[in-house]
Formats: sequence, C-alpha cells, structure tokens
Amino acid sequence: MSYNRNSVFNSLVQEPNNSFLVADEYRTNPLSHQPGGSTIKVKYSDGSIRIYDKIKNIAAYTRYLMSSSTNEILEVIPI
Repeated sequence: MSYNRNSVFNSLVQEPNNSFLVADEYRTNPLSHQPGGSTIKVKYSDGSIRIYDKIKNIAAYTRYLMSSSTNEILEVIPI
C-alpha cells in the first residue's frame, strides 16, 4: 500500500503545513530504521518544523541535533 506519509502524519497530529516528517532515507542512525521508540517535533529558527519518529533515546538524539544542526533549534517536543 502506498500513501503520502507526511499528509497522513500531519492530519493525525494536526501539524501546520511548514512541518514535515523526516523520511527514513535521510536518517543516518541504523536504530532509526527499526520500529519502535518515540516521536519528537523539532522547531527550527527558519520556521520549519521537522518530525522525527523511531527515536530510541530522546536525550541523546536531542544532543546530536543541537551539535550538528546548521539552523538554530528553538524547541524539541516529544509527541
């Protein structure tokens, strides 16, 4: 079955159009390709909102994002 993962996810969590679910092909940690874990919403200074699913350790992933992101992170919210 094929579907638009972003539109389905956005409708479920009622996120604005400037948000998107980061696709698996852009995820580099092998654990993020395994089912399970948490979902977080990350708000960036450029106004974008990225949603990451299958996060196994929120604190470690937040530290990684803070140290590697080129855009300032304003907020990380578990959802």
